[in-house]
Amino acid sequence: MFNIEFKPKANTIYLSGKFDGSRVKVANETFDKITSSVTVDMENLDYISSAGIGILIQTYVRLKKSDQQIILTNLNNHIREVFKISKLDTVFDIGN
Repeated sequence: MFNIEFKPKANTIYLSGKFDGSRVKVANETFDKITSSVTVDMENLDYISSAGIGILIQTYVRLKKSDQQIILTNLNNHIREVFKISKLDTVFDIGN
């Protein structure tokens, strides 16, 4: 199961469950609407596939063109390790 929720007042996207290729369409519906810096809270995210990471990278590239950013927070140890091994921890601003 995967859930994505955008809270505009907090300018935060909350992800939970399993973010894989089967969830790309629903995730794109949210991420494509983002036009300013945003925080992505992954506290309840159990898994992210390369497809999910791809959406984050697309959003990063698009926002960077207008001097905005995407901040990732509350990554569990497994997801943090994926970002570290792939060197994406040097690209994304990762908090907590």
